[in-house]
Amino acid sequence: MLRTYINAMQQGVFSSMFRNKSDIFFDHFNQSAENATEMAKLLLEAISTNDEQKPQYAAINRLRTKSQEITRELFAESGRALVSPFERSDMTDLVKAIDTVAGYINISARRINLYQPKEITPPIKELAGLIVDICAEQERCILALAQIKKVDVITESVNAIKKLEHYADNVYNKAVAALLVTETNAIELIKYNEILLALETATDKAKLVGDVAESIVVKNT
Repeated sequence: MLRTYINAMQQGVFSSMFRNKSDIFFDHFNQSAENATEMAKLLLEAISTNDEQKPQYAAINRLRTKSQEITRELFAESGRALVSPFERSDMTDLVKAIDTVAGYINISARRINLYQPKEITPPIKELAGLIVDICAEQERCILALAQIKKVDVITESVNAIKKLEHYADNVYNKAVAALLVTETNAIELIKYNEILLALETATDKAKLVGDVAESIVVKNT
């Protein structure tokens, strides 16, 4: 009886250790996704205000550094861990994909801040809003991975990300086509195209997050 009790206690300790280690990985995924959403919100806030001072850009840059730190921490944890919630390559692909989204949000912010376009056009605002929406779906998808049997929730988010990315493509293509007709200043044309391209690329990279999540579901259910 005593031996049975000791064995049960040991199993409980070991399972707790493994569960906590998995929790650490999911904490990294969730922090990374939440960080990207916060960056997206700050970007939309920055371009939606007429204030001359835009502290949001500095905040976005700091959060970009945080995203890189989260990625490095997950890489280090995955190298030390005896167990992981799913394949290590999938874990690193997932956090790298989220970090890439954060990277392009930062690039978008830097271009807007540096280029100082004549105006923040409706397509720029619309793409920034779409990035907020797509990051929110990205967050929802990553959160559901902790309970991977919730396939429906993950699938819904992945499909929503794909639809938003496709819509962003259309916004970008129409905006560039209109610029080629209406913008006569070559330098301004380049500025607007570079800004729009960075914003649209952020949505493209979010689609990759969905693809990785989808692959994880297929392998683990």
